[in-house]
Amino acid sequence: MAEFHKYVSAYLATFIMWGFLMAFLYNMVSKSIVPNGDKTLMWISLTMFLSYLASDPLTSATFQIESMSYATAYVVWTALDLTCIGAILLISKGKSIVSYPAKLYVLLGLLINSSLFISMYIDINILENTEEWWLWGFYTVTVNIMDAMMLIALFSNKDFLGLAKLYRKVRGQAEPA
Repeated sequence: MAEFHKYVSAYLATFIMWGFLMAFLYNMVSKSIVPNGDKTLMWISLTMFLSYLASDPLTSATFQIESMSYATAYVVWTALDLTCIGAILLISKGKSIVSYPAKLYVLLGLLINSSLFISMYIDINILENTEEWWLWGFYTVTVNIMDAMMLIALFSNKDFLGLAKLYRKVRGQAEPA
């Protein structure tokens, strides 16, 4: 059963990475239709794709990279997510959440994922837990939900969960006209 789980995880990760590639291509084509259009969403999508490509298990296996061992994978994923957050903040500097709700969704998804990655690293490598408990199940479900949420946001650039509206309300900002 563990072997089956390993293969399903690898293919699910590759499918998510493929989704980010499709989001990049979709945004590239959408933005190329409008001359001199704002390409922020396209660059965010490319950043996400490259980050996920760098950590993809099948990419690692293809190039025979052994750095993605069980012990170090969570640290690598955390570092890639934090680097991706920094890159997205640079790319979207000066761009509002009102115009780009996808920015909020992607940043929130990356923050949650990186928090879970570091939690799993601490649990497995520092606390040396070897038996599954609720954190492991929560990690599996939440990381996949966050990935799906980020993909939907990059394709739609809509505030489909009301997070941008909540963000504006918490910051005391008025509704956009």
